Amino acid sequence: MRNGYVFQLDELDNTRRIDGTLTDEAKTPRSRAAQRNAGKPDRLPTDDGGHFIANRFNGPSDAFNHFAQDASANRGAYRVLEQEWADALAQRKTVKVTIIPNYPEGSRRPSQLKIFYSIDGVRHQRTIDNSYKPKAKDQ
Repeated sequence: MRNGYVFQLDELDNTRRIDGTLTDEAKTPRSRAAQRNAGKPDRLPTDDGGHFIANRFNGPSDAFNHFAQDASANRGAYRVLEQEWADALAQRKTVKVTIIPNYPEGSRRPSQLKIFYSIDGVRHQRTIDNSYKPKAKDQ
């Protein structure tokens, strides 16, 4: 457990599951090194160093809370989801999350995140694709 969140790791030190109740009390500084190194050696040039639990929710700065995240997913669907959580917390609602990354065999970079969360007991589920999507000019 770190910062109130339970992280389960596998034999490759990949984070396999995260459980916890979000807080809006950020106490942990960012780790730029952990963000830069997230997912190596499988990190792609188009990736960001994403957080499973963002700093604004008091996510830990440890490497196991970081992953190679497709930049468009990080700045799109994941950001929208995190804002939904932040808005709920601002309304004094309880937000509980379970995040399950799926990794291709032997990879340090998840291809997908299954996210189960509840806001004041109302359950939701999202799947965020983290696979590489070449841009038209890359093809």
